[in-house]
Amino acid sequence: MDKIVCVGKNYLKHALELGDPVPDEPTYFIKPPSTLLTLSGTNHRVKLPKQGEIHHELELVFKIGKAGSELTLVEYTLGLDLTLRDLQTRLKKAGQPWEKAKVFHNAAIVGPWQPVTSLEETMNLEFTLTVNGAIRQQSRGSEMRFTPDFLIRDLPRWWPMCDGDLLFTGTPEGVGPLKVGDDVEILTSKINYGFVCE
Repeated sequence: MDKIVCVGKNYLKHALELGDPVPDEPTYFIKPPSTLLTLSGTNHRVKLPKQGEIHHELELVFKIGKAGSELTLVEYTLGLDLTLRDLQTRLKKAGQPWEKAKVFHNAAIVGPWQPVTSLEETMNLEFTLTVNGAIRQQSRGSEMRFTPDFLIRDLPRWWPMCDGDLLFTGTPEGVGPLKVGDDVEILTSKINYGFVCE
């Protein structure tokens, strides 16, 4: 893996809840592999930055395979794109890049991987994030504006893509803050993992 590519504002209701304009084409940003944390099961503790307000963003995540010049979606999981929301808001208002709000230790969390045997089936899986037992985010990939198969055709226009790169496909509405002691659970019918925030 060379990089983690993330798609911003790929669910209409999420863009609206942030009060952001809805882009006509995909909005991308990159996280380095050093931000990645892989979890399996529920007995974990995850350290969050001490400064700022951390928001959870639940996403359907794909692992990209490369066969010659062709990109494929080989595996999927659920992931969290964690964001320092107050810092991101300040940087946006100042017209500055907002990588500082997206690139920190444990900023990209993923669960156990599953093979993509049918993209249609994967896109129709309901996925859920709960915090302290209360549902915060719940959606399906079929609600995306730009689908994963479109994205893997579009991405090579902008970056050299490598075997094993990860694609975070954007978050639905319901993003919100996490604090120390929160018990977070992420699940579909095939994936279930969780952690307590430290």
